[in-house]
Amino acid sequence: MPIRINLLAEEQYLAEVRRRDPVKRAAYLGGFLAVLALGWWGWLLFAKGAANRALEGHKASFTKLEKTAKEVADHQKRAAEIERNIHALHRMVTNRVLWSGCLNALQQVAQEPIQLTRIRVEQGYNVQAAVVSRERGKSKLASSTEVIRLVVTARDYGSADQNYIKFKERVEAHPWFKQYLAKENAVTFKGFSNPTPDKDDPNRVFVTFTMECAFTEQFRN
Repeated sequence: MPIRINLLAEEQYLAEVRRRDPVKRAAYLGGFLAVLALGWWGWLLFAKGAANRALEGHKASFTKLEKTAKEVADHQKRAAEIERNIHALHRMVTNRVLWSGCLNALQQVAQEPIQLTRIRVEQGYNVQAAVVSRERGKSKLASSTEVIRLVVTARDYGSADQNYIKFKERVEAHPWFKQYLAKENAVTFKGFSNPTPDKDDPNRVFVTFTMECAFTEQFRN
């Protein structure tokens, strides 16, 4: 039987020892971990860039939405203001005094010997400024109170019978005036003249008087 002698056994043994060297294996492992760390770092940079791009996109979207929301809020504010104005105009139209009705009523109550010589309307507004307060329930919107006075100047040709008293009673009893006049002390006299002869008919004597009619005050806001 032939005998085989491996002359390279020693070299093979040394190569095997070198291959199993723990330092080399540690170096390989360290290199692998370094490559893995670089790959992880690169992936993190890529993810960060993607996140930044997404964030910028969201910021742009938010800016656009904020602008749109502001425009919507402005439109709602203007719409609310228009609605308030329309409501105020509607109330004013509903509650306003139609002077044609007043003139018609005066024509019906001004009977002889009363003659109307002058009619004057005094209409104004007492304005209350808005109150701004940080306390809840203390703030108030601006408002105004409509004040109307009807001043009638007339002649009483039957002053001895005090027909102006009857004229006042007819005004107070008329349905139109009942609707608009104040509930208390609505009709008052403001002055009388001395008996005066009529220049066109000296046989007739009259007393000039002024009567004021106070209308119900209307609250506006």
